[in-house]
Amino acid sequence: MTGMTPAPSAAPAVVGSLLAPGYRVLDHLSRGNRLDVYDAWSIERDSRCVLKTLRPDRADEPSARRMLLLEGRLLRRLTHPHLVRAYDIVTTADGRPVVVLETLAGETLSHLLQPTGRARRRLDPGDAAELGRQLCSVVGYLHRSGYLHRDLKPANMVVESGRITLIDLSLVRRPGRARSGAGTADYMAPEQVRGGLLTSAVDVWGIGAVLYTALAGRRPFDHLLPEASDTDDESGLDDRSDTQEPIDGAHGSTDVTEDTGRTYPQVAVRAPALGTLRPLPHGLAALVDACLEPEPGRRPSVDELSAGLAAWLPAGTDAPLADRSGTAHGR
Repeated sequence: MTGMTPAPSAAPAVVGSLLAPGYRVLDHLSRGNRLDVYDAWSIERDSRCVLKTLRPDRADEPSARRMLLLEGRLLRRLTHPHLVRAYDIVTTADGRPVVVLETLAGETLSHLLQPTGRARRRLDPGDAAELGRQLCSVVGYLHRSGYLHRDLKPANMVVESGRITLIDLSLVRRPGRARSGAGTADYMAPEQVRGGLLTSAVDVWGIGAVLYTALAGRRPFDHLLPEASDTDDESGLDDRSDTQEPIDGAHGSTDVTEDTGRTYPQVAVRAPALGTLRPLPHGLAALVDACLEPEPGRRPSVDELSAGLAAWLPAGTDAPLADRSGTAHGR
């Protein structure tokens, strides 16, 4: 119909184009429900960087814009050895915000754990203990800064030379009451799925689910979800939730949940005991199982988990996690 404004193209930016002034696209790394992620060249810094921006077809959604800007502000303000750094927040020619992140060599943990043929990829107990100890360090820092992460999963962490880096804060919020919120279905704590009071225990569950996956070679409830893929799919829950400003100290929530028909076994049953899936030191398996207690108050604290994991670190070794080279954000 004449006179109508055409819908924006959903196509990613073309390689070689300027996504924002001074930032040339080298590769389109990934696309999510709301965001595009690019490998890019910073002309000012004369180096590579990673750009995270709204998809063109989501540019007019205020909540998506707000969530990206909040993530960028937090990553510029919060600094930790196991947290990705944000250099800047810029704007595309059509007004979309762009968060400029450091480039990390290495691979996402989800990529490192991808099965080879029929063989499961699993970490040795000492490697998993070091992974968990580093996660406890950065998650504890977020908690002391007043935030819950709520989306700890292998796809959100990069392994490089035995060092883990958390690369995503898109669902960070203050502790408090929330309706059924956003997250990644297979790594969400039961209270995230049901809605209710969210405390630091929600991230203890997340660390436990990651360690369970790394040690067992499968996610805690894969046996009940035969359709589950090998990738970390985003939850069917609406990713527009949690649009409150996390910096202002408000504990309210505007979470929104859509009925997608997906089942969430973690609200009804316990994960199989880790030790039944693989021979492991009993104490280590029990510690991971404790993180997946359905009742938040029965889970260990982050500090207790860190101390428990330290007992399983190999003597005389430091950060034994496997490493591969590459650009990790798009994996």
